[in-house]
Amino acid sequence: PQDFYESVHVPDKNLLIDEGRFDGVLDTQLYPFQQRAVTWMLKRESSSLQPASPGFYKSALDMYGAQCWINHLQGIVSRELPREQSTLSGGILAEEMGLGKTVELLALVSTNPRPVLPPGKIHDAPSGTSVLPSRSTLIVTPTSLTSQWRAELARHAPHLSVFQYEGIPTGSNVAPPEEDTLRVLSQDYDVVITTYNVLSKEVHFTEDPPDRNMRKARKFERKRSPLVQLQWWRICLDEAQLVESGVTSAARVACRLPRLNSWAVSGTPLRKDVQDLLGLLIFLRYKPFSDDGKVWSHLLTNHRHLFRGIFSEIALRHTKARIRDELRLPPQKRVVVTVPFSVVEQQNYTTLFNQMCEEAGLTHNGAPLAGEWDPNNPATIETMRSWLIRLRQTCLHPQVGGRNRKALGRGKNPLRTVAEVLEVMIEQNETNLRTEERNMLASRLLRAHILGNNRQDEHRAEKALEIYRSAATASEQMVLDARKKLANIKNANGELADIDSDGDDPSSESTPQLGGLRNGLRTALQLQHQCLFFAATAYFQIKTNETLTKADSEAFKQLEAQEVSFYESAKIIRKEILKGVHRKAEELMHRIEALNSKPSLFTKIRDLRSFGGIESRRIVEKSDELFDVIRESVDIIKEWRAKIAEYLLRPLVDEDDGMATTGDEYEDSTKSQDELYVYIDAFKAIHADLNTFITGETATLIDYEASTNLKKARWILNPETDPQTHDQGIHAPELLVRLFERRQQIRERQKEVGSVRALIQQARALETSIEWNNTGRSVAEVAIVKQHMADLQAVHSAYTKALTALEKDNELFRVTQNQRLEFYRQLQELSDDVSPYKGELDDTLDQQALGAAMFREDEASGTVAQLKTKNRFLLTLRDDNAGQSGPRTCIICTSTFEQGVLTVCGHQFCKECLSHWLAQRRNCPMCKRNLTNNDIHNITFKPRDIRAQEEVHVGSSTQQSPGANASAVSSSIYSDVDSALLEEIKSIDLPVSYGSKIDTLGRHLLWIREHDPGAKSVVFSTYRDFLDTLGTALHEFKIGYARLGKKGAVEKFRNDASIDCLLLDAKTDSSGLTLVNATHVFICEPLIQTAVELQAIARVHRIGQTRATTAWMYLINDTVEEAIYEISVARRLAHVQSRQQRNRRGETSRSTTPAPQLAEHAIDAANSDELQSAPLSKLLVAGKSGGEVVKNDDLWQCLFGKADQTERNALAGQTVDRHLRASAAEDRAAGGGL
Repeated sequence: PQDFYESVHVPDKNLLIDEGRFDGVLDTQLYPFQQRAVTWMLKRESSSLQPASPGFYKSALDMYGAQCWINHLQGIVSRELPREQSTLSGGILAEEMGLGKTVELLALVSTNPRPVLPPGKIHDAPSGTSVLPSRSTLIVTPTSLTSQWRAELARHAPHLSVFQYEGIPTGSNVAPPEEDTLRVLSQDYDVVITTYNVLSKEVHFTEDPPDRNMRKARKFERKRSPLVQLQWWRICLDEAQLVESGVTSAARVACRLPRLNSWAVSGTPLRKDVQDLLGLLIFLRYKPFSDDGKVWSHLLTNHRHLFRGIFSEIALRHTKARIRDELRLPPQKRVVVTVPFSVVEQQNYTTLFNQMCEEAGLTHNGAPLAGEWDPNNPATIETMRSWLIRLRQTCLHPQVGGRNRKALGRGKNPLRTVAEVLEVMIEQNETNLRTEERNMLASRLLRAHILGNNRQDEHRAEKALEIYRSAATASEQMVLDARKKLANIKNANGELADIDSDGDDPSSESTPQLGGLRNGLRTALQLQHQCLFFAATAYFQIKTNETLTKADSEAFKQLEAQEVSFYESAKIIRKEILKGVHRKAEELMHRIEALNSKPSLFTKIRDLRSFGGIESRRIVEKSDELFDVIRESVDIIKEWRAKIAEYLLRPLVDEDDGMATTGDEYEDSTKSQDELYVYIDAFKAIHADLNTFITGETATLIDYEASTNLKKARWILNPETDPQTHDQGIHAPELLVRLFERRQQIRERQKEVGSVRALIQQARALETSIEWNNTGRSVAEVAIVKQHMADLQAVHSAYTKALTALEKDNELFRVTQNQRLEFYRQLQELSDDVSPYKGELDDTLDQQALGAAMFREDEASGTVAQLKTKNRFLLTLRDDNAGQSGPRTCIICTSTFEQGVLTVCGHQFCKECLSHWLAQRRNCPMCKRNLTNNDIHNITFKPRDIRAQEEVHVGSSTQQSPGANASAVSSSIYSDVDSALLEEIKSIDLPVSYGSKIDTLGRHLLWIREHDPGAKSVVFSTYRDFLDTLGTALHEFKIGYARLGKKGAVEKFRNDASIDCLLLDAKTDSSGLTLVNATHVFICEPLIQTAVELQAIARVHRIGQTRATTAWMYLINDTVEEAIYEISVARRLAHVQSRQQRNRRGETSRSTTPAPQLAEHAIDAANSDELQSAPLSKLLVAGKSGGEVVKNDDLWQCLFGKADQTERNALAGQTVDRHLRASAAEDRAAGGGL
């Protein structure tokens, strides 16, 4: 990109121009640089023809000394200098954003109208068509800018007549005569405005269709767009980078439009790289590049030296740095607002930061945890990059970004307030706590199993029993906690939730929470069941070991009593675990019993009486055969239905019924289930067959499944087949073959006997036939047929209802079958949980397995302690209104603290004091509870102070704030802002809190509404998700906003007094957008790529702005945002200082006194460098997630730069503070505690 920007033409400031020429041209006075630009543009459109490819031909002598002309670019040698076939009238206007490209174009239109319109049509050489000459200038612009163009024309050039062309009418819209349209566009208007969308829609009306041989001529003449039937005086492509490829529909139409002068207008003509310029050259018809794109690629590859010559001739660009002394823009200040996290947000951010460090293999200050850590590993880089994005999103709001929403369990649901985020954090922490407690108890039980399986140790059962009992005590507490939480949850009716209820009511909002708590209770009960069962087994082993216990002794009886007690307790818990599924199964079984007591669904079918009819005799005979098959089917259905009910009504295994569990219940039930599966499938098939006999409807899928299963079962029963080829999904193959062969015998008669509905249709046809013949017995025969039809219809109706009821019975059977199976599955699961550790005792103690179990137990125990302490902290925040009550005071030194610790017993101290205390005694200074490192949780209570710094110009005449450090100012470009303003903002009340950044931004907008009435703001972020979130909060705060990208957003922002701000994201195209009615720009996150934020600021701070403007940069301190901000400032300072040094050298050569505006020039030049350094598309992350591109070299500094700096500063500050706090702690310890 720099190659282009360094090549463009910049008119000399000393250029003599006829200033009087521009007097009265517009209602606005042109700046000097604009006058020079318009003068250059007039020259490009002057009658003197401009060569289309200057300098491509160079004179040379051949071997004979004769003159020839060589074109190295195209590889052409000629004896004579070729005459150019075309001219280039126009060029590229690439003024920097905000310098008035629109005004310059309007001055050109007003100054240089078409002199004379030739009569009639003229020939347009490029298109080879006859066109009508027009005096109009055609302006093609993005749809979002059409209203802005009309407003600018009305403001600056009201004398120009304007027409907006919206395309060829479609649908019901009646198009005016083509002649009238052409006349209007060619003679009546100075300016015609259209959009790229209109050009895209008219692509088929501008290009000739391919030639096709047609038998008949077209009835209607193909429409032609008026745009290609006119030779425009001038065509201007606004935001011309949109035709960069030259192959889009809009670009194809734009290139075909006949015109005399062509202008490509864009402040950012490069979206990616210099290849984008080819699309502009094609539009400008700059030969040879417009004819052959390969020539352009050849120039970029092999003839780069020609690049500068081309664009120095046809492109012009001013930057603010070059013409700053000519501008009269109102002042702009940049203020960075540093906002602290709330305690809840800080806890959430710290948790995520620690997860990032763990996943990346780094400490909290960025040091590698392992020596082989490779910073260039692609996986490591990608991990750090994804976490940087997530942490930046978290600084905006905990719900911004897909991973954050998923972590909060909300997906795309409404925005969470800080209180809601805290509740989610508590819920997630408690879930993790329950999981780790289960892991800890499971590891403890495994340790007991290993010790109890050591054959060499006679006391193995006693050692295992001690651990089992301690685990049983811990599991009992888990159960009590789970019961307490469940009992405190109220259902939708405000009543306490029933612990044994199903929680299946979808209308209850608490159903998900109830379900989670019930599952937690069930898991705790399972653990308690294991602990009690294994403890009872250990008592049995001690009792039966004659070495330890004598039979019938007092100790024997006590052990036996303990064994029975523990087994009985385990049985009670097992019954409670199975209570719910057992109850559901019993309810379904009772419903089946009730069905058995009801009368049969099928009424008895009586044969049709013949009544002596002759014609109807065939109906009677067919019905006899059909009714016999139906009766046989009904008998089978009754038989199989009874068999299914018999299986399903078998009692569930229960000790109270005198049926002891054997541990094989699941396996035994599976055998019965296999037979039940077969009966239910066969029942479903015979039900379908009966439906076919009644209605004639076939069940193709059921027939296919039945035939397939029958083939597979026969294959399994074939002794010659390989067992490995048998389908495991086939149940009870012998029974399946027997039942389905029986069903097959009935099904084979379907074609023979037909159906009841078919007989009804035959009878109806017979009735019609008899009435038509009208013989002597017709009346009697018709009466008989009608009676048969009535009897058949009665059978059809009765059996259709029966089949419908039977289908419901089949569904009840299926549900009951699954519920019984679930009961036995859970019972088998409980049996498996208490199965022996190993089949045989170990000859020696398994040291490796024991060590692994102890390691996992210690690890889980430490995690449990940490989670309990964290849970205490989170609950404290909930009770303390999310940590908003103010600073904390250390009980030891009685000083307030920001960085402190919270013990598992709920007491808070500053970190230094507790460290000195624990060095002497390992208990809590308040309650004397023993403490380990895992019982202490680091907490942060930062003061809720907002800080702001305003940009000042380094080396300028601006005075430093009182007490400012000179060295600090020399290394920064910001100074303090009045703290009273921040206090006023902070004191504004909001209805609800959505997080530090959103709350402060909302208060700031409300403050502007109160203290700067009518002022409007632009809120910018690179993350669309955040603007969605912010929009929800602004609606809650009663702050009106519009969202760029939504229909009519810009017009609402400009004209609707109720709209306070416009939400703008980096991905939504805002090119050319002028928002000078706004005076405040809020940058919601710091950016390394300054060019991204400058794009937003330039929408407001530009020519046309009449008020002072302020850009507010929001960031969260002590986070990655602060590190990113410091990187950005350092680089910007480097640019500024580099420019200053170059400017000073230039000034010193001419004068000994530096210019007062030296720093201002340097800052503007640095901004221009940023804008021109890379196209915006390369600075933003692709896709919908948003965000800017961060180079690999910057990742570590962004993530850990602030943490590393904070740690160094903290060490320096704590050196003095440590001694003060230590002495206070020692004095109190010496006094015997607190």
